[in-house]
Amino acid sequence: MTSLTGGLPLYTLDTRILESANTERPANLGVHRDLDGVAFRELYEIDRTVGEIIAGGYKRVALQFPDELLADSTRVYELVLEGINRGAGRESRAGATGDGGEAENGGEKCSGEGNYAVDTLPKPTHNGGIGAPEESAFILADTSYAACCIDEIAAEHCAADVLVHYGRSCLSPTTRLPVIYVFTSNPLDLAHAAGAFCNAFSDKSQRVIIMADVIFSSHVAPLHEILREMGYTNVYPTEVIHDPSAQIPNRSLPPDCVAEEGGGEEGEEGGLKSYSLFHISPPLPSLLLVLTSRVHSIYTYDTTTTPPTCNQETTSVLLRRRYALLSYARSANIIGILVNTLNVKNYLPVISMLKRQIRDAGRKSYLVVVGKVNVEKVANFAEVEVWVGVGCWEQGIVGGGVEGSGRGFFRGVVTPFEIGIALSGKDGWEWTGRWVSDFESLLKMDGDAKCAEAPNGREAEIGEESGGEVVDEEEDEPPEFDLRTGRYITTARPMRRKPRPIKHSQDPSTPSTALIHTSNSSKQLSGAVGGVVSPAAQFLKDKRSWKGLGSDIRYEEDESGNDGFGAVVEAGRSGVARGYTVGGEGERR
Repeated sequence: MTSLTGGLPLYTLDTRILESANTERPANLGVHRDLDGVAFRELYEIDRTVGEIIAGGYKRVALQFPDELLADSTRVYELVLEGINRGAGRESRAGATGDGGEAENGGEKCSGEGNYAVDTLPKPTHNGGIGAPEESAFILADTSYAACCIDEIAAEHCAADVLVHYGRSCLSPTTRLPVIYVFTSNPLDLAHAAGAFCNAFSDKSQRVIIMADVIFSSHVAPLHEILREMGYTNVYPTEVIHDPSAQIPNRSLPPDCVAEEGGGEEGEEGGLKSYSLFHISPPLPSLLLVLTSRVHSIYTYDTTTTPPTCNQETTSVLLRRRYALLSYARSANIIGILVNTLNVKNYLPVISMLKRQIRDAGRKSYLVVVGKVNVEKVANFAEVEVWVGVGCWEQGIVGGGVEGSGRGFFRGVVTPFEIGIALSGKDGWEWTGRWVSDFESLLKMDGDAKCAEAPNGREAEIGEESGGEVVDEEEDEPPEFDLRTGRYITTARPMRRKPRPIKHSQDPSTPSTALIHTSNSSKQLSGAVGGVVSPAAQFLKDKRSWKGLGSDIRYEEDESGNDGFGAVVEAGRSGVARGYTVGGEGERR
């Protein structure tokens, strides 16, 4: 046994006091510090950004950077603020000396080619401050959610009028702020990429779509020109658009592909299934599942290796893992709704849809709002048997690792699309081979399913109205066979117990000889939960004295003049913590 030769260190030595304990750094940290002024301005598109800000009349600008670009944030801040003040006819307050020439007209540059995109929304108004505010900029770091998403929450804390997002982005639609996207194009060896393309597609008449991650999207058009000169005639270069619900998310389609509602048939001639796809940079698991279900084949040009490699992608292993998580969701009685976004458009309707689906399936749901999802946060809720994540469409598959396996989590995390399939009934969602990740398509699928279930639901309502008594379904449902464990599991779910209507042969309006007429509302008032009398609910009903919001019990008027109703709802504070608006007069505190 080895013995200790010295004592254990109880403190950090003075010579190592400034050394960071975290040795893991982003791969691209500090790679742009050696760029000259002109190249740096072109990389971050300073002139176009300044032109867009001046043209929009924005006074307060938020600059959002991912972790790998934070080393350049102060330099970009100085250049942007200098350009804004120069355009407004004032001297720079940032003290920057400038790394390039005069700022160009942003409108003209926007109409040309460039690696950027713009979300145009009405400029927000702020009731704080006196007079017209001066131009100012703020650096946003350590975002509330994923770095690809727009951090509107942090931007509201600094009362920003516009947000400039740097780096790769999921391009999820926003609702509050106008956004200027700067993708910061990464370098790419076009000759090597063209050679890898030729090795993957030897037939020069084959239909191929060229797609790249947004940080490489500026190289798609030059690569297409090289391939066209080499004799490839059926190669289509995609362009970046803002439409996650498109057949190719956030990308344009070939002219011969008709973008129908819900997509075309898989075997349709001339559709996307007749195209192969050449993707520059490895796609995330959610995007990979969407693409493989809509095109013939996918070849990925992996830029993370040295030298880059080109491989054909397959999703069989990933789909098997997702099917295993789907089995967990089918047998789960307690389902947690994991909200990791407050910015993405339609996230509130999706949450309402999930709560209704879980309730209709007889399960119980808990709503948990978190920031960035990690293993430690999710493990705090041991009662939850499976989670359904509500976030941006690219981060929908939450898992430990880029493969989306989720093996590091205590409970599995599924997507809203997967939970809809797991809980769907006869007329619900079905697996058709197409993977859906965006919220707009999910809400459309839910609307179609509700329309299909409408006749059955109307018949049930007619049966309940024509029935006289309402009796409980005392017999439990038979157990189900769990494919994961090879055993039968119970399906006793108190939330599923619903009264069963019984039709009367006589006129229901005739008086009954029953001592007490039991109805749905009377059971709820007598302490029944899901149609089953609960002693705990009966105790709370008899003993509780609070008569506030959400009270479902009608009390009689007492001696003090209380009419038995709950408290009157009054408008409280609104806004963010930096300054709430109190009441309807707009007083700011």
